[in-house]
Amino acid sequence: MSQGGNADGNTQTRNKSKGQDAYHEPADQLFYMVGKGTILAVPREDMPDLLAEMRLLESVVESQQQATSHLKSCQDKYIQVKQSSYFKPEERAALSEADSAESLEREVILAQSELDKANRDLIQEMEPLTQLSDNTNHISELIPIQRRGGHASAVGFRMTYVRSQKIQNHWRKYRLTSRADTTGGDDSVITQGKVDWKKLKNQLTDIGDGTSIKVDIPWFDDWMKLEDQHKELFQWSEHINENLQIARSYQSGGEHDVDSLKVDLSAEAQLMRWSYGASGVSGEANPFKKEGAIKSSGHAELMLAEAKASIDCYEPPGGYMMAFAGMNLGMLRSHTILSVAGGIGASIAAELNIDAEFTGSGAKAKGVRGSSRNGGIPGKQTVDMSLPDNSQGGELGAFIGGQLEATVAGQVEWKSPESEKFEPFAKIAPAIAGQIGIGGEATLKISYQGGKFRIFARAALCYGVGAKGKLILEVDATLIYEFAKWVTYQLKNINYKKLDFIDAVTFEALSNMLTLAVQTGEDIKEFMYDSALEIQNTATAMLSALESSIEAASERGELVERINANPDILRYTTPDSKGALLYRLMQRNAFDNLDGSNRTTDITDKNFWRFGYMTQRKRAIIRTFTWIQSQEEYHSVMKRIKSSQTEKNLTINEGEEKLLRFLALGETGWWSSHYADNLKRFYNALRPKASKGEPIVRNDMTEYLTQLEVSPAFEKPCFNTTLCKPSNAIYQA
Repeated sequence: MSQGGNADGNTQTRNKSKGQDAYHEPADQLFYMVGKGTILAVPREDMPDLLAEMRLLESVVESQQQATSHLKSCQDKYIQVKQSSYFKPEERAALSEADSAESLEREVILAQSELDKANRDLIQEMEPLTQLSDNTNHISELIPIQRRGGHASAVGFRMTYVRSQKIQNHWRKYRLTSRADTTGGDDSVITQGKVDWKKLKNQLTDIGDGTSIKVDIPWFDDWMKLEDQHKELFQWSEHINENLQIARSYQSGGEHDVDSLKVDLSAEAQLMRWSYGASGVSGEANPFKKEGAIKSSGHAELMLAEAKASIDCYEPPGGYMMAFAGMNLGMLRSHTILSVAGGIGASIAAELNIDAEFTGSGAKAKGVRGSSRNGGIPGKQTVDMSLPDNSQGGELGAFIGGQLEATVAGQVEWKSPESEKFEPFAKIAPAIAGQIGIGGEATLKISYQGGKFRIFARAALCYGVGAKGKLILEVDATLIYEFAKWVTYQLKNINYKKLDFIDAVTFEALSNMLTLAVQTGEDIKEFMYDSALEIQNTATAMLSALESSIEAASERGELVERINANPDILRYTTPDSKGALLYRLMQRNAFDNLDGSNRTTDITDKNFWRFGYMTQRKRAIIRTFTWIQSQEEYHSVMKRIKSSQTEKNLTINEGEEKLLRFLALGETGWWSSHYADNLKRFYNALRPKASKGEPIVRNDMTEYLTQLEVSPAFEKPCFNTTLCKPSNAIYQA
């Protein structure tokens, strides 16, 4: 493929094949067959057909890459216009002069259609390829050896590709194995992981002396007499070794040993180099100096010498609407790094969508057949996670049998109603023994195991529409705060009904952790014990310890002070957690009456002059209720005013009676706190149904009363960038 070199060695791929072909007038042409230690001589009369094959294989890859880049450009432009309110005034003015969102939607759809056609054309040429273990018909990488008229000729090299069935049996082949070489094949020119020019030059010298090539191809002897820097194979060896040293940004696998770097000349590596656009029949030389356009959702750092690439992508562009059983729950996307290699890496480049699988050695991916049209307009796609995958057909034969892999690393992100940006709340996890097959046919299931929340899901949870397979994500201490927020907002989005994708034990574990964090004032991460049972036992034991002693009264008093001083610590508590905290606030013994934190001593506070009982304690209870977002959540909280998550739920009336009895303690006449009446007024002012996509705010604020039923931003795409690392945010009580 053609490139124009920049000072930094990076280039952009050209729009169309152009420039003069790398061949002179029809003549027998020589090619170095990479990985086979062979010089191939193609008769002059067969060169037009072979050249047509090279151009075809180059053009189908190049057309697909261009269509991918064009789609990405259209998507980016559309998202910028949809998000124009976020831009500076001068940027809004520039955007207002651009096409409307509706016309850009049409451009995106047209670009997707063009990519679909380019992909079909590419796959059509790949269909005849056989499995990597079958040499009948696979991609062969050839380096043309040019017939030169002198040293002033252009210096460089080109890598071209043909299907091996196009290499005719009657074409002459000259085996390149030096007298000192005993390996042959892929590694016959490799020394310490690099192409050894001295070894290759010795092989070329030996073949010139030991075969009929000088007689068959008279100009070969003149080519051998050129200075090394004027030989294509020398240039190829130099540049492929340079490419080997490109800094890699793999996230998985830790630091890579320098000694493990190795030029890969295998058939599998050749397949990947071709599918990532290394071909260059015409134009400038050195295909290693290029950038990759692999996915419309990201960019690729190519390491063609190793037949590897690191693809950093956001899937899908702008995010997608996650649904469960037809109910929209908010926008998600993934920020993913695919470390791809060999045949599977080629599969991802060629087949548009991803098939992720969870195996004993980690999360892996390959390409799957599909249409880019599955992606839809950025921000307007919906994936119902309760539905099973729809099959898109088997893997192309060309990719079967490869030994190299594509590993997946990254994080899944949700669009927070508070920041209106994507924030990470879980990361793609390595495999863990005993978890394969968790959830059976479940398409989304969250559990707690080994001190982490585990999300077992369809790959569509990360990659959006069109992705196949299943993955496991995990939530560790670095992400627990954002995960708790995400769960709380999912509850709000379904108006505090049951989240079917979180099992009961796991939901209880999260609620207990939130309760313990508020109760103790510690970070929520401190309660990520090994099992949900251990978390439950800790919560139960702490409550039991708070029932009779003077220390218990003191700790309840500290809880009262903590809530009254900073009610925001209750913002992300679940109904279960709110109920448990209310139960704690209502517990009392003889020592509570003596604890000053339960009643104000400030004579300027009107509560000092009231005859009500434990006025500060009651204030903390009411402040707990100010975070309830709807009448349905109120009902849920009332059912859960109990000592343990494992106890049977109360009825709504039982919960209200228990709470109102406590609030009525000590109330005498009009000069009292009247908290019972206030609670009823709170309930009547609550929304019957919680808003969607709006931030969680106190229900005694004007903002709560003015929130829309569904926020305009709820389905709005977002294109913010994130670091592909866990967040350092923590839940600080």
